[in-house]
Amino acid sequence: MTAELLCPWESPVFLFFSSNVPSLVHYSHAVAFVTLLVFCSFIFFSNTRSLVGRLVFWFSIVLSLWIFIDVILWSTNRPDLVMFGWSLQILLEPIVYALIFYILYTYFRQSFPGIYLNIFIALLLLPIILLLPTSLTVVDLPLSYCEATEGFLASHYSYFVNLTLLGLAVIYSIIFIKQTRVTNKYRAGLYLLSAFTLFALTFTGFNIVSTITGDWTLSQYGLFSIPIFALLLGYAIIEFNAFNGRQFSVKLIVLALWLSVGSLLFIVQSDVGRIITFFTLAFTILTGYFLIKSVSKEIEQKRLAQSLATELAGVNMRLERLDKMKSEFVSIASHQLRSPLTSVRGYISMIIEGSYGEVNPKVKEVLTHVSDASRHMALSIEDYLNVSRIEAGNMKYEIADYDLKKLVKEVVVELVPVAEKKGIKLEFKPATEECVAVKLDIGKSRQIVQNLIDNALKYTKDTGTITVVVRKDIQAKKAYVDVIDQGIGISPEGLKTLFQKFERAKNANEINVTGTGLGLYIARTMANGMGGDITVASEGEGKGSTFTFVMPLNGIEAKWN
Repeated sequence: MTAELLCPWESPVFLFFSSNVPSLVHYSHAVAFVTLLVFCSFIFFSNTRSLVGRLVFWFSIVLSLWIFIDVILWSTNRPDLVMFGWSLQILLEPIVYALIFYILYTYFRQSFPGIYLNIFIALLLLPIILLLPTSLTVVDLPLSYCEATEGFLASHYSYFVNLTLLGLAVIYSIIFIKQTRVTNKYRAGLYLLSAFTLFALTFTGFNIVSTITGDWTLSQYGLFSIPIFALLLGYAIIEFNAFNGRQFSVKLIVLALWLSVGSLLFIVQSDVGRIITFFTLAFTILTGYFLIKSVSKEIEQKRLAQSLATELAGVNMRLERLDKMKSEFVSIASHQLRSPLTSVRGYISMIIEGSYGEVNPKVKEVLTHVSDASRHMALSIEDYLNVSRIEAGNMKYEIADYDLKKLVKEVVVELVPVAEKKGIKLEFKPATEECVAVKLDIGKSRQIVQNLIDNALKYTKDTGTITVVVRKDIQAKKAYVDVIDQGIGISPEGLKTLFQKFERAKNANEINVTGTGLGLYIARTMANGMGGDITVASEGEGKGSTFTFVMPLNGIEAKWN
């Protein structure tokens, strides 16, 4: 090529270096190229199966190609290369913005845009593609300074396409963000949107200013948004695990920071500036090392915690299945035991009563002990059945209006002979002459009162007294049944766990060894199921106890006597 057809500076060295290239161009392009290519390549290789990852990779390739061509345009003195490269850049810019749209849309929507949206984007790009070789793109190229005079497509239409695609990306992203709940994906998406929007506005903004002023050195400042773009994207990966690559992204951010600072050594002209840059680079390397080490440790701890949580979740599921199987077994076994036990108790009762003839007094005494033992066994079986119903959620309540005082009196009358047999005085002392009207399940309420009195009988020594009081508080709208005994009492520690399954007071075995530790648990659960509760009070071991069955008053006028 003859000298007359060359631009007025020497041929470039290695395509990129000539006297026409300002230091700012080399610095801005080198940092942007390395940061972009390395960072976005990582996203791709960490998510090779992800459509978003592949789109980010192509975004980095197209933008890196634009940067590569731009450096050549500054350095080359061949007008034909300038014309070709300038036209190619005009084509690449809207492709970059189209990729930004597809990245954000796919990330938020988890799907590719529909056919109509794709057709609209294709129609936006079509004029640039078809008219690229015409004067509508590049009008001429004066050899005196080798800068193209842009046509309508380059100076107006391409910027319109870029901003339209960016606007679509922002609109669809915001619509999705408003419709979704706050999650890590939501938070990461905000940073992703901010990163791409910041880059796109800065990149196009400085290009527009350069087109208006004709000063293309201004467009170089737009590339400085790429490291910031990478930092925002890296933060989203580190903090919210976007693209599933926390650890490596930290290394890439630190590497990009090292390259940015290190490249200043080739730009700064003064010795003092180089010394400051050197120490800044050393400090950056040191802090970056500790940052990578810290993040790696945190990620490993989170990975271990997640692994343990997953393992624990599996163990919990197995325990839940085992617990369900246990409850089913207890329920089936209790049903199978209750039927023959009922028959045994019936026949023993008939033998004792003489239905099959006279029985020897010694045999009758033994049979009485067998009858008592079978009664305790029947009560235990009923406890297990109730626990199974409670755990399975099958405990049902038939609520009706009833006089609680009448119900308690009936239970006390039934249990007076049992108390007298043990030498214990059982007294019923209602605190009110009026009816105590409540809404309750009669059968279960009877069982609760029986359990509390039977519990007092078990743990009260001979010659003791058990007092049953029924009272009500109109202001509090509560009815109370107090079972006051002079038994073994309960320690403060025992009071805390008394109503839990299989829990008994420490001194309970000294008086009674047949308890299951289920009676009070079942009684309180039944009371809670009817809207009431059971409380206990004791001054300590050896000082007796007071169990109180609490139920809400139903608020209607008493009608039972």
